[in-house]
Amino acid sequence: MSDLLQFVVAGLSSGAIYALVAMGFVAVFSVSGVINLAQGEFAAIAGLSALSFTDAGLPLPVAMLLALLVVAVVAVLMQRLAIAPVRRMTTLVSIILTLGVSTALKALLLLIYGPQGRGLAPLPGADLVIGGVSVRAQELWILGITAVVAVAVAVFYDRTVLGKALRACAEQPIAARLVGISPKAAATVAFAVAGLLGAVAGVLASPIQLTQWDSGLLLGLKGFVAATLGGLVSIRGAVLGGLVLGVLESLTAGYIDSGYRDAVAFVLLIVVLVARPGGVFGRHAEARV
Repeated sequence: MSDLLQFVVAGLSSGAIYALVAMGFVAVFSVSGVINLAQGEFAAIAGLSALSFTDAGLPLPVAMLLALLVVAVVAVLMQRLAIAPVRRMTTLVSIILTLGVSTALKALLLLIYGPQGRGLAPLPGADLVIGGVSVRAQELWILGITAVVAVAVAVFYDRTVLGKALRACAEQPIAARLVGISPKAAATVAFAVAGLLGAVAGVLASPIQLTQWDSGLLLGLKGFVAATLGGLVSIRGAVLGGLVLGVLESLTAGYIDSGYRDAVAFVLLIVVLVARPGGVFGRHAEARV
């Protein structure tokens, strides 16, 4: 029983990282219809930027906050320079375009930081042992911060004027224009939110999973799978999808073989696309976001 609980705890911490990335996919797709395959690179940029700031002598919390700012700027520049100029943005075009941006970002990270992987120092705190289950302090930080961020994003879209404006652009773009809401500005804000979400995932995962130039590839793909479980339009569905994916991966690695761990996400994606194209945790009638 303790082994099962240990696998579940480990899976929840990994799943929380996937959930943050998945929320970034939802934040962009639900407003602009763009599937941003560069979402994983936001996490890699954040982790490597934070490492650079700590190498420069800055305290870890300050380095993390600066890394979040750097990624937000990168995300906004990506939207303004690569996405906004395209007049007819279809889902296929967005996939091809953002895949190209993702490849360019990975090449740039390789040139700047080299191929070696590094990890940030873990956040302060004592590890816990509860009922024979070991819980690392960093895992507690990951679960706690992910919970706070998920609630904050949900409140932002449901309760704030700006969040409601983004929802209006997603649900009724013509009506939004008529009342003075700019879809282009909304898309820029959505990319900034997605960048921040990816950056939080990157700095939280770095102490446990080494950050390197291509670490965003697999993280982005798993985040996309988690978002797909929620239909790509539900923040809550993305969070649940990430947690479920993380637990399934951990159980597969623990009880079957660790070599099958990364295959779980892709098998799950195929099953969902065949059986429930609208997502497992999303509702077909649910408003976007």
